[in-house]
Amino acid sequence: MSSERPSLWKRVEIVGDIAIIPVPFEYDLQELKVYAEEVMSKTKTSAVWGRKRDVSGRYRLPTYLHLAGESRSDTLYKEHGCTFYLDLRKVFFSEKLSYEHRRIAEKVRPGEKVINMFSGFGAISILAYKMRKPSVVYSIDINPFAYYFMMVNVELNKAYGVIPMYGDAFKRMEELEEADRVISPLPERDEEAYLSAMKRLKEGGHLHLFVEVEVERGEDPVRKAMDRFPGALEGRIVRSTNPGKYHVILDIKKRSH
Repeated sequence: MSSERPSLWKRVEIVGDIAIIPVPFEYDLQELKVYAEEVMSKTKTSAVWGRKRDVSGRYRLPTYLHLAGESRSDTLYKEHGCTFYLDLRKVFFSEKLSYEHRRIAEKVRPGEKVINMFSGFGAISILAYKMRKPSVVYSIDINPFAYYFMMVNVELNKAYGVIPMYGDAFKRMEELEEADRVISPLPERDEEAYLSAMKRLKEGGHLHLFVEVEVERGEDPVRKAMDRFPGALEGRIVRSTNPGKYHVILDIKKRSH
């Protein structure tokens, strides 16, 4: 594994006072722990966790291995001027999505009614409210831990126009008024989310849809994603998940028929 260290260093994520390192497919646990001690020393963090590439379970969470330092996995994390309390093992987190959180938040317009279908610990919802002052952000998640952290984070950031909602987004959305904007950051359920969002959006409203795309060599992931969803205005690659597989974010406008 020592030959992989330089590339691993480039992918270390710092979340509050916790460091996360990617766990290679083939690894020696003891060697990984030695490396983790080195990471903890150089980053001045309190704990180091290893994150495997697998994502599983109802809440789509990766597996973490404790490698060094304190055994806790909860921390305070700052992003774009907001503070978030979260537990890495209880809610989905990726520092690499920080740019996308801000980009989506900046699209929101003052006074809008916004629905975030899969809110996690509340990052996009709270950033959008603090930065752009929509009238309300309905912030839904089926993970009870995400719902808890979302409520804490609303208080931490005094984002009282964000309304945390616990439950299945596809059912809870039916209770809500029409929205100017819907956010769907769960690529694994892109088609179902698209249909639900279109039912709840006003004409001329916008959907920010995370999409899962598989392409052959030479195919454009963004073009392929846009072709699947009518009304797509633009798109960009968020990340590559496996060779030939991508997560793409689409900005979609609901047009009148």
